[in-house]
Amino acid sequence: MNLDGNQASIREACDAGLLAGAVTMVWQHGEVLQVNEVGYRDVDAKLPMQRDTLFRIASMTKPVTVAAAMSLVDEGKLALRDPIVRWLPEFADVRVLDDPRGPLDQTHPVQRAILVEDLLTHTSGLAYGFSVTGPISRAYLRLPFAHGPDTWLAALAELPLVHQPGERLTYSHAIDVLSVLVSRIEGKPFHQLLDERILQPLGMIDTGFFVSVEGRRRAATMYRLDENNRLQHDVMGQPRIAPPAFSNAGGGLWSTADDYLRFIEMLWQ
Repeated sequence: MNLDGNQASIREACDAGLLAGAVTMVWQHGEVLQVNEVGYRDVDAKLPMQRDTLFRIASMTKPVTVAAAMSLVDEGKLALRDPIVRWLPEFADVRVLDDPRGPLDQTHPVQRAILVEDLLTHTSGLAYGFSVTGPISRAYLRLPFAHGPDTWLAALAELPLVHQPGERLTYSHAIDVLSVLVSRIEGKPFHQLLDERILQPLGMIDTGFFVSVEGRRRAATMYRLDENNRLQHDVMGQPRIAPPAFSNAGGGLWSTADDYLRFIEMLWQ
């Protein structure tokens, strides 16, 4: 297998100023065939990408959260067809918008309860602020994520669904809701549950919702492209060095290429 050209497109993007840098890895049949360290983890400081650079892995967090939840399914503590209201009574009186883009006070009843499998497949009727439009989008953007899971969940459950459970797919906060559910089953914070069930057993020592002081020095700065396609520091800030009030189970993990490979190897087996 000739892998010589794998770096070309990434280096071109870095040279054009569209990407700060990247770490790539080619793995096949249990063997790492190639590792590329391209560009910078901090452009201004000229700090190069390294194999152990920490990245905010965004929605690659979701499969890790789901794996933790499925371990509870394996143990019989949770079933895919269970109504979530069993553990999340905040959703007992949830309603559905008449018009997904319309007023929040024009709603109708749900036809059935939200099930655990609806959370896993993004068919619950929940949303993200960026996946919908209109008043419901603005309401999602105001949710108190920094105030802890119970406060956030109570505020979320007061909002109407954008469609009936099971009706269609809408990318959403469903995995964050799932994390609250499994935390209540186990009676411990989600970051601790994830550490015990997934991260520690797999040896994912560089993965978590917060990092060590040493880990912060290895963290890649998060950039975005402005309207002129120039790299700008994003607003997400540096990684936390202490547990957050609410672990963003849908997008908040930091990890390295090698750590995430350990997770992939577990799924492959």
